[in-house]
Amino acid sequence: ETKMDVKPALTDVLSGSPLAQIERHAEACLDCVRMLRAYFEAAQSGDWALAEKVQGDIVRLESVADELKMEVRMNLPRGLWMSVSRADLLDLVRVQDTMANETKDIAGLSLGRQLAFPKKLDKSLFKYIDTVIQTAEKAVDVVTATRDLSRSAFGARQVKLIGSKCVAVEKIERSSDKLQSKLRAKLRAHEEKISPIDAMFLYQLLSQIGEVADHAEKVSHRAQIIAAS
Repeated sequence: ETKMDVKPALTDVLSGSPLAQIERHAEACLDCVRMLRAYFEAAQSGDWALAEKVQGDIVRLESVADELKMEVRMNLPRGLWMSVSRADLLDLVRVQDTMANETKDIAGLSLGRQLAFPKKLDKSLFKYIDTVIQTAEKAVDVVTATRDLSRSAFGARQVKLIGSKCVAVEKIERSSDKLQSKLRAKLRAHEEKISPIDAMFLYQLLSQIGEVADHAEKVSHRAQIIAAS
């Protein structure tokens, strides 16, 4: 019976299954991040009932990601059969998870105080949010490419491809930083019309939305480390 227990773990490792599970977790986190757009569309239109519904969806998606994270942790083989460091894989999962957690915190903060940005910021705000979502999408691309690599054994050419995908993530993350700075300046111009406490939290929301892109960039770097190992 013990032989039967050992065998699946071995074949799982050789078929690259830990990375397949990690990719599923990355996609679940991305599902969560993508909801930022729908959430702020509701918040910016003052439809707090809809915002609450979307926030509920975000909470549900975040708990799906949490379950997948636990599954990865439980199923990650220990011992010599791992071609990739177990610590690196766990680190990748942890960083992926922060994208979903941050998204949940953002929606929770906005909904809890019914916080929306001044309407005149709408266009810039949605451009910013879309750029952050794009950063996360590109980062998950890197995870997928790493998983594909694991099937064909990591070759130098493929590792190079992953490197260029990481550069793309960095580029989008930088543009999200610039968009955040512009939004902060625009928000400053509206400060007198907003209560000081709300203004403070709106700045916090802007920086937390930016954090999602930061986490995404870290995801791409962790995946690159695994691909190069």
